[in-house]
Amino acid sequence: MPSDRAVRISHSVLFGLTLLVSIIALIISATLVAHYNNEGYPPVHTGAYTARIRILLVASVWTVFFGIILTVGFQLLGTHLAFGILSHLIPTTIGFILYLIGSASLTGLTAKIDCGKSGDGFSRCGVVKGLVVVSWIDTIILLITLIFLITLAFIARGRYGVHKSTLYAD
Repeated sequence: MPSDRAVRISHSVLFGLTLLVSIIALIISATLVAHYNNEGYPPVHTGAYTARIRILLVASVWTVFFGIILTVGFQLLGTHLAFGILSHLIPTTIGFILYLIGSASLTGLTAKIDCGKSGDGFSRCGVVKGLVVVSWIDTIILLITLIFLITLAFIARGRYGVHKSTLYAD
């Protein structure tokens, strides 16, 4: 079983990275939504861009909100059941699914678009492509975080039975 210190450091690094990248995705997606709401969405696939960018906005808000709660809460009250394995798995899984849906769908929509040749018809094309990259990075970090949490859950269950539900190795 990993030591308490190893769990605390791993948790801080993983959730810190998740929080940092999610804040970047939040800023990018919020500015895109604000810009496109004022100026209008790109003329090609207007409704498609609206939905996909907003999914990534929701994913980033979700992940930032729960990332702050879980990071601060775990550092202060790590042995409390409120910050146990299940309370980490559920929001992380939902965030991962939201990012995966948004990243994959926006990638599929923008994969064949060359921003240099799109002209004035697609304003902020480079920013949309940047959002795709950042959202994929956050999806990968969330996947690594999920693997970490599931591994800890199996280790805790094998060692302590079903009653052990905090991330610590008491």
